[in-house]
Amino acid sequence: MTVRTRLIGFILFLLGLPAWAADYYILGVQDYVRSPIIVVREYQGLAHYLGRRLGKPVRVEAVKTYDEYMKKAAAGRYDFMYAPPSMIIKANRLAGYEPVVKIPGLISAAFMALADSNIAFPEDMKGKRIGFYEKDAMVTQLALAELKSMGIDPAKYFKSITFYSDATAVLNALQYRLIDVGVAASPLFTAWTNRGYNLVMVLQGKGMPHLTFAVRKDFPQTQTVVQALLKAHEDPEAAEYFKFNGFTNFEPAKLSDYDELAKFLDIK
Repeated sequence: MTVRTRLIGFILFLLGLPAWAADYYILGVQDYVRSPIIVVREYQGLAHYLGRRLGKPVRVEAVKTYDEYMKKAAAGRYDFMYAPPSMIIKANRLAGYEPVVKIPGLISAAFMALADSNIAFPEDMKGKRIGFYEKDAMVTQLALAELKSMGIDPAKYFKSITFYSDATAVLNALQYRLIDVGVAASPLFTAWTNRGYNLVMVLQGKGMPHLTFAVRKDFPQTQTVVQALLKAHEDPEAAEYFKFNGFTNFEPAKLSDYDELAKFLDIK
């Protein structure tokens, strides 16, 4: 990328103009733990494919914090966003980003314990130590909302509450018995039990839509993006993303798919 291109993109960002007016499009993703370089590599094949279909390069831009991600979304920094739907719906409220495709299936909060812990039912969690990951993470928010719907105040119900950097840290804390109950995304619980981890499901929360791809409201080629993403799993380069994450493909999404999520998490 030339100095001139960077300067133009920076000026457009300051002026609040769409990045598609520059020489490239921007796909914004968020990851709490991993290096932005690693994150960009994960999405590079998908970005290259999308750029080929749109006739202009797509640059992946990764940020670590929820607040930074939402701040840039509110400013219209991104042409596209790919994130948990709680973040996408917040971006819709802030700047009109429209969900267009999502990973098939539902995701929920899984409350889990070690099989030999004698914690098997929700009532067994009372007075125990619980671990979540990032407070702004969708799974954490789903878990807290689930407890609220059950009339449980976590601060009073649990002996202690700890927030970890990511799901792996929660699993490690369970294994080292630093916590008694851990919360992770339901697909991770399934994957971990399939790998032989000695875990039991204590409580599974409400199922909600999976990872979602959204497009800036004034983007001029939205339908081209939608059609490209629905066929992305057929492209060798883009398919690397699905292989890496264990997903199969994208399916169509619309804003009304997230009404229940927005209500459950009180996203304004």
